[in-house]
Amino acid sequence: MRMKFYKYIFLLSCFSLLTLTASAQSQEQAKKLFNAGKYEEAKPAFQKLVKRNTKNGSLNYWYGACLYETGEIEASIPYLTYAAEREVREANRYLAIYYSQNYQFAESEDYWETYFEMMEEEKKPIDQYQAAYDYASLGRQMMRSVKDITIVDSVVVDKANFLSAYCMSREAGTLTDFNTFFGQETQPNGIVYQTETKNKILYSSDTDGRISLYSADMLTDKWENEKELKGLNENSNNNYPFIMSDGVTLYFAADGSESLGGYDIYVTRYNSERDQYLKPENIGMPFNSPANDYMLVIDEFNDLGWFASDRNQPEGSVCIYTFIPNATNATLNENQVDPALLRSRAQLRSIKDTWKDNQDMQLAQQRIANINSSKTEVKVIQKDFELVIDDLNTYYTLKDFHSDKARELATQWIQEVKNLTSLSNQLEQKRIAYSHADVDQRNSMKASILDMEKRVEQLEKSVAKQEIEVRNTENRHLGNK
Repeated sequence: MRMKFYKYIFLLSCFSLLTLTASAQSQEQAKKLFNAGKYEEAKPAFQKLVKRNTKNGSLNYWYGACLYETGEIEASIPYLTYAAEREVREANRYLAIYYSQNYQFAESEDYWETYFEMMEEEKKPIDQYQAAYDYASLGRQMMRSVKDITIVDSVVVDKANFLSAYCMSREAGTLTDFNTFFGQETQPNGIVYQTETKNKILYSSDTDGRISLYSADMLTDKWENEKELKGLNENSNNNYPFIMSDGVTLYFAADGSESLGGYDIYVTRYNSERDQYLKPENIGMPFNSPANDYMLVIDEFNDLGWFASDRNQPEGSVCIYTFIPNATNATLNENQVDPALLRSRAQLRSIKDTWKDNQDMQLAQQRIANINSSKTEVKVIQKDFELVIDDLNTYYTLKDFHSDKARELATQWIQEVKNLTSLSNQLEQKRIAYSHADVDQRNSMKASILDMEKRVEQLEKSVAKQEIEVRNTENRHLGNK
């Protein structure tokens, strides 16, 4: 009997040793794949390993990084967060990048600082990540003063013809591309702004590989007295000029280290005593983003403004936002606004979130209609819905999808969105009726309103989940990380 017992213990020990050996081999193989950048192949092995040892920080990092690199970004965050808490250095880098991309710049900055401390302790260089940290710091600063503007409308147009979407009155002046204005073919990116009186122009010109801004005056039927505008951003491309009717306030766009994206929009004022412009100020969010934002125009006569952005747009397209200028330059208080809503307003995820006064909106839309009646129709891209796929692509029709599976899922998502819209409208009508009802009627309506609110909440969660599934499916097909 004793011999059988020892034999059992011996066999059990052998099995355990074989299991540990197989597990170690599996981990080594997965690490080799991971280090070779073969995240999709390494992911199943790390998934099994982390299930066996959920409290292992390194396994959580490797599996989280595999999820992140293969497009399952939201699913990766709990694993990477756990790994960072267990002081796995590289998990902090992933989280810093993730939070920057989601406009959670304070969190990003914190993770970068932790990452830098760990790198410095190991005497590793951090220079290659300094720009990413500076980006998070700039974003954090901008989030403290997001402008409270009202976006009236947005339209996606061909970038080559984007100026035709600016419905400016004659009083606001005119915008023309450089080559058309001067009858040349030398400045494909040049823009010319001409004042209402037509006796002065501001324009951009590429000289020795750098775009700069110039002014010129109409003298004896010729543009003369040409001079470069002084005091603007040095070591940057300065383009897309517009000057207010006061002849002092200049808006323009510049790239460079002080910009959040490629081009950011800046404002400056002319100092006549020094014959140059004051130090330009970045006008912040939501005007500026990690993408290119430029060509801000304010039509004081019609109390309307426009600016262009290629955020979430495919190559060759740009979105023109029409807004009501904020005379008081009011900002959203980050301590009083829900963080998710603040990020949405900063990113312009939904222009409806910016709407406040229906009468102001109606009047602005009427002013736009009046101007449009005398303008050439702008070629508008068909827009059945709006779905951000990644930083470079936003889809507007089912034809945009490359994956048949993603297109099928998108069809279901669109129907669910319609169901949610319909139910939300019904709920709003019930709430309006409830506000005008007497006590007895309200008591009889409460149950149905509460039930409808619950159904709307469930549908919102379902729509959000489906949207993520559509996006991830398309990204996997495109081979995006």
